[in-house]
Amino acid sequence: MDAKRCWILSCGFSLWLASVAAAVPPGFVKSTIPLAAPPAGLAFDANGVLYALEGAAFGNNEATLRVIQPDGTFSSSFSVSGDDASNFFVGGMAYDPVGDHLLVSDNTADGRLYAVDTAGVKQTIGAGIAGIAGVAVRSTGEIFVSTSPFGSEGAVLQIDRATGITTPVLGGLGYGAGLAFEQDCNLIVQDANTTTFQGRLQRLPMVESAGVLTFGSPEPLLAGMQASAGVTVVGNDIYTTGNGGLFRVAGAPPIETSFDSNGGMFQFATAIAFDPGSQPFEGFAGPSGGRLAFMADFGFATQDSFVTLLTPAEPGDYNADGHVDAMDYAVWRGAFDTNNSSADGNGDSVVDAADYVIWRQHAAFAQGSTASLETLVPEPATIMFCGLAVMSSLYLRRRRCCRPLEGAISGRKLATRTKTLFESG
Repeated sequence: MDAKRCWILSCGFSLWLASVAAAVPPGFVKSTIPLAAPPAGLAFDANGVLYALEGAAFGNNEATLRVIQPDGTFSSSFSVSGDDASNFFVGGMAYDPVGDHLLVSDNTADGRLYAVDTAGVKQTIGAGIAGIAGVAVRSTGEIFVSTSPFGSEGAVLQIDRATGITTPVLGGLGYGAGLAFEQDCNLIVQDANTTTFQGRLQRLPMVESAGVLTFGSPEPLLAGMQASAGVTVVGNDIYTTGNGGLFRVAGAPPIETSFDSNGGMFQFATAIAFDPGSQPFEGFAGPSGGRLAFMADFGFATQDSFVTLLTPAEPGDYNADGHVDAMDYAVWRGAFDTNNSSADGNGDSVVDAADYVIWRQHAAFAQGSTASLETLVPEPATIMFCGLAVMSSLYLRRRRCCRPLEGAISGRKLATRTKTLFESG
């Protein structure tokens, strides 16, 4: 049995603790794409096409690669067979823009790295890589893998894509897991302690000169994390999968916060991939904020036979159902004059008239006309009133800085009046 599966079973029997349930933060929409088997590898190509590699059943060396278009439809699927006749244990998968193919690690037997083109044709480009796990490709084409062999330390290796020759670049790892490149092309390395199974993140600096890479000393980023399995870089943040679901690592110094969890005692998220958009991956940024795909539960008792997708919600989509309509108005109404972030459309830590205006503008766009909205919810007589309410609220907040008590009382009175007027029309 491969290192990753043994590790997961060991954790499940001995060291996993119940995770605290955490819903996706407000401003994000969760959806799923059904598959025929759990996805062992996920990767987006440069055009936003998602590739999901369904893991082969134990005792079988045949996996299925699903090709999913940006609109969520399947365009094709291919069978991919491992070189071992009995098993195919996928460690990781990454898109290689240089060859326009997928790199898939197979930690069966001696460990191999495959290149699979978009028509499903496979080529073995590396072999004899014991415990091969994660894989990542630098923007300049260099290929790196992590390892988690039994009985010895894990490592990060560079693999020559033409010869398959491996060169160690970082040692001293536990269970080597995910790899991901930052925008400046430094490598984020994820591994887990072989005794406590706590995760760790490091940065491996790289400098390129005359086409030759040199490596600096690894920089510790975070230790004592939930057991780690996969990693991806999203802007200035790092997202990791592991015991308890999906986590975001951000800040200076970085901290780990739960981003998505089903609350299951033995939930273990694994494969992860990110498709960047034209806007930051932030709440209420809309679909242009990118897509985060991951395998949410590779648990001992149950496994997800689908891909989970997280995307920023449309501005004004306060119930995160993918539509801006009267249901979102109800959320805004219930959260009015509070710091309930579910309806904090502009991110200023309070729900007020400005957030109503955001909903109103995007609901009108979604419905196609102002008249159709008037049949859905009561609202102000004119949009001008909303603007006036916003300016009044901002003015009172400014006064509040100078005269805290009086400003706070006046602000609450205005909030109550504004809400009443909104509902009376």
